[in-house]
Amino acid sequence: MAWSHETLAGTIRGRVIDSLDAIPLYGATIRIEGMQLGARSNADGNFSIQAIKPGNYRLLISYVGYKSVNISVAIPTDNSTVNITISLLRKDVNSNAIIVSAGKRTQSIQEVPVSVALLDQQSIQQRNVNRIDEVLRYVSGVNVARDQVSIRGSSGFALGIGSRVALLLDGFPMLSADNGDMKFDALPMPEIQRVEVVKGAGSALYGTGALGGVVSLFTRTPADTARIMIRSYAGVYTQPAFDQWVVHDAPPPLYGLDISYSQRFDNLEFTLLGGTRYDKSYRLTDQSRRYNAFSKISYTFDEHARTTLTGIINVAHEDKGDWVFWNSLDSATRPPTSSNPDRMTLSSKAMMGFNLRHLFNDNGILNIRSGIFLTDFDNYNLLPNEEAVASNAQSFNSEIQYSRSLFSDVFLTTGLNVIVNRVEAPIYGTKQQRFISGYAQTEIKPGIEGLIMTIGGRVDHEQTEDADQHFVISPKIAGSWIAPFGVQFRASVGRGFRAATVAERYAALRFQGITVQPNLSIRPEYSISYEVGASTALPLSESADMLLMDIAVFNNAMDDLVEPSFTVTGNVQFLNVTAARVRGIEIGLRTQLSNGFGIETSLTYMDPVDLTLNQTLPYRSSILWYSRLSIPIFEHIQFQTDYRYLSRVELIDARIAALGFIADADARVAIHVCDMRLIMNMQSMIGTPLTLTLNAKNVFDYYYSEIMGNLAPNRQLSIQGEILL
Repeated sequence: MAWSHETLAGTIRGRVIDSLDAIPLYGATIRIEGMQLGARSNADGNFSIQAIKPGNYRLLISYVGYKSVNISVAIPTDNSTVNITISLLRKDVNSNAIIVSAGKRTQSIQEVPVSVALLDQQSIQQRNVNRIDEVLRYVSGVNVARDQVSIRGSSGFALGIGSRVALLLDGFPMLSADNGDMKFDALPMPEIQRVEVVKGAGSALYGTGALGGVVSLFTRTPADTARIMIRSYAGVYTQPAFDQWVVHDAPPPLYGLDISYSQRFDNLEFTLLGGTRYDKSYRLTDQSRRYNAFSKISYTFDEHARTTLTGIINVAHEDKGDWVFWNSLDSATRPPTSSNPDRMTLSSKAMMGFNLRHLFNDNGILNIRSGIFLTDFDNYNLLPNEEAVASNAQSFNSEIQYSRSLFSDVFLTTGLNVIVNRVEAPIYGTKQQRFISGYAQTEIKPGIEGLIMTIGGRVDHEQTEDADQHFVISPKIAGSWIAPFGVQFRASVGRGFRAATVAERYAALRFQGITVQPNLSIRPEYSISYEVGASTALPLSESADMLLMDIAVFNNAMDDLVEPSFTVTGNVQFLNVTAARVRGIEIGLRTQLSNGFGIETSLTYMDPVDLTLNQTLPYRSSILWYSRLSIPIFEHIQFQTDYRYLSRVELIDARIAALGFIADADARVAIHVCDMRLIMNMQSMIGTPLTLTLNAKNVFDYYYSEIMGNLAPNRQLSIQGEILL
């Protein structure tokens, strides 16, 4: 018998509240186990799940900062309405958090068979970050070198190489069509609700670019009441300790302003954000002015919330100095004397897309997603005969995904994906790259309590104009088991790949006396990631005090890695030259006590080996140690500090350094960076909905470099104010 909308009339209504003071919890996730039906609580803590068949169900209720709970609910007959009240216990560890990225569907983090880091909105806001790279620098096992993100040693640094980590905004890919890289300034950070970092090869679901992992950002869901946010900051870089590095008469300023408005009206919800930023920089020819705008509109077509259409527009524009590398170590804040100090780079980025989501009567979910990511770069203030590095690129992405429970113990996710990259640039003309892909992943509960097995894979066909075409198969198998004694064990093996970008294949230019020539035969890069891990949450007292522990042992085997290499004619060409292996161990501890004290720390040890040359992989640190401490000073004032340590990079690219056009290219040290902040809740103190944060980044003014010829930012002092109306 087929169930119609009229007979599927059972309803679960409820309210989610804090167990201590009974305040409503807005944004809690309520999910029916084994189904895709669910809801989020509104500003009053209320929720409603409609159109449910009669029967017995289990609800999983979760909220960031609180302990998740499972409760049983029975729908006795059609047209029944069950009313419940759910009290959640405060807890500031993410042991039961809900994530989406690992399996392209909503899951408890305890069900996920791979390592995932989750950052909530509070931790992003408190650090006063304006770009996603500033957030990722404090994720365990992650390092950032300029515009390249490395998860567990998957990337080092090389100019012109695309990202080995996929980047998504609300499910839409955000890697550029020309260089295949991340544009850190193109993301609406004030509206980011959470960041999920999936570690290890993710191409079984996400395709090219996910060789080392996936970074997914999700924007905020509006409340029933209007939310107006005004956030502003202002600060300075302190003058360098060495006179020869002083390039400004006064400490260079930086400031920014963001204003957003969001609200839900019955079936319609929308968000609007606009912002601007200025940074004079601690270096000459590195100043920047940025503007950004973001809007998201969602409309639900029926009373049962089965069909929802969401549209997103995200725009960013930047006018920036054309800094590349320093003049020398003694002049680390000045560009080479031969460069044009007036040369500027003008860049624009825009992402537009829509997502249609429909829930069928059999609890299957259909997502139809289509979008375009545009990037445009050009130079101005050029000298006579000086060549501009310009590019106009469009990445079109369309995806159809269908998910449903085949049986009570089997869940299927499958989809089709088409990506078309089109690039226009003076250095290689107009080129086009196309991906046609299909994927499927099945999660099976084989009958052993707490065990979930995952089997899946993806097939990609890549074709770039005038170049070789490639078929790539990316399988994955994994398992997760929650033992009766409360420990989650996980194991996974999967394949990742990254197809060479248009720029890597076709770039033909001269740079600092070096000629780069095209290579139409370049092959995709590959990786196979292995991981075994375990995690648990231990109670420290009868209250909400908890200790979260996680350990993972991993091995990433990579082949055909692309590097800029010298040909027999003395030119540079992007070639598949390296086989590599990165193995290591990652240990994390996190706790939050009911008295407000908290500490978290993670240690990652890696052994990155270039198997082709039998030496250490360049631009990899073998030790990454990140820690954070939170201390309540008074009832409404909190002190926080972050410490980041990366061991000294053993090797850089000696071939590039040997050319001599980057002076003191070998200058590098271990990285020790300490950030501090004081957070004051003025709402509790004076009744004004204002939060003030005093920030000191690199508070001890430690000098270091992440890549050749680039001094990292010195000490930065700022004050941030945020008003919520």
